[in-house]
Amino acid sequence: MAERVLIVEDEPELNTMIRDYLTAHGFAAESVFDGAAAVRSVFQNPPDIVVLDLNLPRLSGLDVARTITSQSKVPIIVTTARGEEDDRLEGFLSGVDDYLVKPVSLPELVLRITAILRRTNRTAELDPAVRDEAPIRVADLRLDPARHELFLGERPVELTAVQFAILERLARSPGRVFTRIQLLQSFQDRAFDGYERTIDVHIKNIRKKIEDDPRHPKRIVTVHGVGYRLDDRPGVRGKASREGAVR
Repeated sequence: MAERVLIVEDEPELNTMIRDYLTAHGFAAESVFDGAAAVRSVFQNPPDIVVLDLNLPRLSGLDVARTITSQSKVPIIVTTARGEEDDRLEGFLSGVDDYLVKPVSLPELVLRITAILRRTNRTAELDPAVRDEAPIRVADLRLDPARHELFLGERPVELTAVQFAILERLARSPGRVFTRIQLLQSFQDRAFDGYERTIDVHIKNIRKKIEDDPRHPKRIVTVHGVGYRLDDRPGVRGKASREGAVR
């Protein structure tokens, strides 16, 4: 069955162009034209991914993203004419998975949709090799790639597709330091220029969900000037980490 893409775009011609292109590339594309309709559609019949414009009538794209990500795992790719870095970071802080500046390159949109869906539960169900993959355990974290599930102790933790991909990359090599570019490649086939800082935002969002005190993280540690690592003994290395300018 084709993956379902919900297109949220208030410009009819652009909405139709995106829908027709995605349909021609094997997706089941559906269209809505305002934020309220997007939220209603996602919760009534969840798609596999949402392509969301930020400048929408009735309910802004950022409000739509916040509403969806607070109650759902459905990944979101934002499209907007606002290309400033602060605007991109604001979008990522609201929980979206990726960001494209208009005019949108439709081939690039397909690449990014495919990269994100590859790491969702929908794709895992279709791929026996992924479905049979064993859970990953690091200290009190347990990631199940096949089910796209994360547990902190016995407590389930909701992550977006991109957040899960980043944490999975870290968890497969606990203690190893990954650069931002390496983490970016966890969910994108190519490392797009100017996107390194978005990793910081994704890490910040993950920390809010798994750290006891996100301001003083012990699980995902920043190695200044290099990148991030997942500590396999959180708390044990804390004093040494601070002495080594790692937080």
